[in-house]
Amino acid sequence: MAEREEVALDDGSDDEKENENYDELETVRVKFNVEKCEGRSLYEYLPKFLNSLTQAELEERPMSIKEFQKYINRTHLEQTMQIGLRRMGLKEDRLFTVDDFQFGFPLGKGAFGTVYLARLKKTHFICALKMLHKSKVNEYSMAEQVKVETESGYKLHHPLILTMYDVFHDDKRFYFVLEYAPNGQLYRFLQKLGRFSDRLAATYIYQVCHALAYCHSKGVIHRDLKPENILLDCCGNLKLADFGWSAKIRAQELNSTACGTLDYLAPEIVSHNKYQYNIDNWCVGVLTYELLCGRAPFEGSDEETKKKISTVDYKCPKDYVTTHAEHFINNLLQKDPNMRMSLTACIEHKWLRLNAYKYLFGPYKCPVYITME
Repeated sequence: MAEREEVALDDGSDDEKENENYDELETVRVKFNVEKCEGRSLYEYLPKFLNSLTQAELEERPMSIKEFQKYINRTHLEQTMQIGLRRMGLKEDRLFTVDDFQFGFPLGKGAFGTVYLARLKKTHFICALKMLHKSKVNEYSMAEQVKVETESGYKLHHPLILTMYDVFHDDKRFYFVLEYAPNGQLYRFLQKLGRFSDRLAATYIYQVCHALAYCHSKGVIHRDLKPENILLDCCGNLKLADFGWSAKIRAQELNSTACGTLDYLAPEIVSHNKYQYNIDNWCVGVLTYELLCGRAPFEGSDEETKKKISTVDYKCPKDYVTTHAEHFINNLLQKDPNMRMSLTACIEHKWLRLNAYKYLFGPYKCPVYITME
């Protein structure tokens, strides 16, 4: 499974300066790490857990929307979470500075900066700190993407979306204080297993559909859905992340910006046509195929991939893809955006109904979030 590149981005790392930005920070004194969860690894535990469920358990219905709304209001952070974190971490209500943090090991590196494991000095609250270099942002004219990612982070509050606690900046960098997802990328999980079983793939697609439905209800299109932009929490639940290419859009409004990852681009983007929310629905179809088959459906050279996407040229391997799963994929990979299955229809589809675990993984049996007003 080859690494993918973003459209309209130079995603190469600045190798000759790989350690410069890390070592120059005065706060980098404690290169700490966090202790991993005890017991079997996620790669071993989750497939076995899902395989142990009876068909009746898989088809069990979650709480009603009203019941779950009460649960969300009672247990999840409110929209003023960034203020609460400041007060908790600083013991005073002021903006963060980089000196409030200790830095652990790097979690990832991109063209514009690095993400570190971090903790607040006063409380040892663990988080991920994403640092973007202003010089790079300006060089590649990415200021609008930083603004959009900030706005989306403050706007989206959902248990299946990576929480952005706060944003601050200094003369050199922007800093995003993010929720730490200990199990890393879904992409790495897929690499480890090669391909997912029906139950594991369906469970993650079920969670993706709920997360995207919430985004759309808030007027946000993700536009860059792929396994690399989906993280996993300590229990294995997904956390939709990286909203740098997301867009805020009104119900009847169309967008024309070409962005995303080539393997996941919808035909209307390849053809430079305007698009709406349902480009994310196309990506759900591509993601479903990749989770079940271990590769994207339109792989090839750049030109070959674009041609395959434009003609919707793919086949589902019968060895890995069941009839219900193929029907699910086919109803999303439609060239005509208006013919694509809605996210609500996805959630009710027979493949998910028969195979997806409808609750969050973890010590408590919490139903997957249902979009609420």
